[in-house]
Amino acid sequence: MVMVQAIDVSLNKFSIEVPASLSSCTNLQYLNLSRNSFYGPIPTSITELKNLLDVDLSNNNFSGSIPMAFGEMKTLQHINLSSNKLTGEVPEQGVFATIDESTIMGNLGLCGTWIKLSPCSHSKHKQPLVSKKVIIPIVVGTRIFILSFLLFMFSYRWRQRKILDLKVWPLRISYAELVDATDVFSEANLIGIGSFGSIYKGILKNGTNIAVKVLNLQDENALQTFNRECNELKRVRHQNVIKIISTCSNLEFKALVLPFMSNGSLGRWLYPKGGDECKLNLADRLRIAKEIAQGMQYLHHHCFVQVIHCDIKPNNVLLGDGMTPCVVDFGIAKLLFGNSMNSLTSTNALNGSIGYIAPDYGVGGMVSTKGDVYSYGVLLL
Repeated sequence: MVMVQAIDVSLNKFSIEVPASLSSCTNLQYLNLSRNSFYGPIPTSITELKNLLDVDLSNNNFSGSIPMAFGEMKTLQHINLSSNKLTGEVPEQGVFATIDESTIMGNLGLCGTWIKLSPCSHSKHKQPLVSKKVIIPIVVGTRIFILSFLLFMFSYRWRQRKILDLKVWPLRISYAELVDATDVFSEANLIGIGSFGSIYKGILKNGTNIAVKVLNLQDENALQTFNRECNELKRVRHQNVIKIISTCSNLEFKALVLPFMSNGSLGRWLYPKGGDECKLNLADRLRIAKEIAQGMQYLHHHCFVQVIHCDIKPNNVLLGDGMTPCVVDFGIAKLLFGNSMNSLTSTNALNGSIGYIAPDYGVGGMVSTKGDVYSYGVLLL
């Protein structure tokens, strides 16, 4: 599960070794295996989780030494290894420099400089069993092997990432195809004009209806908006959040290719023009409101990274076939990795649209999911 962020299987009766495949959970931040009967050495797969913040392995049957790599993990903030069968020296750097003794107690074989631990006995006077003439070539050869291995892994991961990018963008659409699909971006196919560009309806040769969001490159913020939307939407997988079909980009033209939402914006239905009456009954309103909330919940709590939309309003909700709502327009959204919430504050410019902006943003308050919830409340009203 590449996108899982928290795993808690505590207080069960698991009696196995921890699977090495745990290292595939690359976005994992919280891991709790406590109060089970896991045994064997603590697997290195846990230390390979580069986003891990908190790990609890207490009250199990883990044996062997504490991996020194735990002390080298820059993201790790808390660790609990108490009540196991661990032996050997306790690391002193990284997370071990900030935790207290209770997190390692109950392991009778541990030693180190900690209070209540026996000092480790390092024999300094034994004669080396192997001469330097043998050791030096071994050390040099080992380093060359490790360096070669790391270069191979870097190359492999780079190729895998390229393959992943191809999977993320399965459909390649050229500028010429977009020109044909939109009839040279004719006004007849213009369906909307936003703050950073225009949106055209188009039909691909295979009959797929698309919406093409063409960025206005004369706007200095357009490129930043384009990059932000690409980064935020290419891995989004939720029925109530718009997804990117593809992109088209060169020095003079940048566009996002999105699914065409046949029923337009929610704003058009709530505030009809020309004397038309709103055809949304109470059941429709409740269902749409619920599904918008589900899309927001995904962005805030279940996405690969926490996304704060910053501009929730009726015109940024599009209705597709069956009146299924999708949250759109991530041009000013914010991404939060790990615990970066503490360092992210709003800019001097207000984040959002007048009437929907949380009051906190007007006084330089921190950008947070609560701002989106406030805007959603106004949308409900």
